[in-house]
Amino acid sequence: MKKGAILFLFVALAFVMFSAPSFADSVDKATDAMQEGQGAMDKGKEMMDMKDAEVMEATVTCIQVDQGGTLTSLTEFEECTGTMVIVTADKSAAVVAPKSKSKAMKGGKQTVAGELAGHTRGYILASASALDDKGASQTVEGTIVCLLPNYEDGTVQPIVATSPCGEHGQHLHVVRTKSGQVYALHGTEDAIKQLEATSDRKNVSLEGKILGEQGAWVLYVN
Repeated sequence: MKKGAILFLFVALAFVMFSAPSFADSVDKATDAMQEGQGAMDKGKEMMDMKDAEVMEATVTCIQVDQGGTLTSLTEFEECTGTMVIVTADKSAAVVAPKSKSKAMKGGKQTVAGELAGHTRGYILASASALDDKGASQTVEGTIVCLLPNYEDGTVQPIVATSPCGEHGQHLHVVRTKSGQVYALHGTEDAIKQLEATSDRKNVSLEGKILGEQGAWVLYVN
């Protein structure tokens, strides 16, 4: 009886070992599944590029040069060839950087999403990748233009100021070249202050890094 019992236990143990997955195998499979799930979530977030995005109600305006060569502000447009600007319902304004769904934006009131970065002399609506990914250093020559937001109707007024735009409160800047290209101007607050402190506004040479796409060119100055 004793030998028979031992033999039975041995056979039963062998059956369990070969017919069912081991505990280690189960742990490995569970770990793989968790990693695959996390990878899928990270991939989705990366594709959306909206990990820390703010969602806000805003009026989208296009700042571009018209056929007569005048820098204009449009809230109705199908495609922006200059720089897009948002004026939000909670009284903030920002230029639109690339990779923040700029190509899908149309003019007028709508819901927008992105990360607001910057200061009162130049906020920017961007994604994390747009803020980190800057191109090669280049020199741009043109006219520095202040963009003054109107929070009542969501419009933006472009002016070539004869004094620092800071006296107007929160504002933005663009550079308009002779060829009609418009770049949003972005940089540290000290860098923008230095530009505002100069008396030159026209035919100014600015060195910085350019990133963007049609409707969202940005010149980063240091």
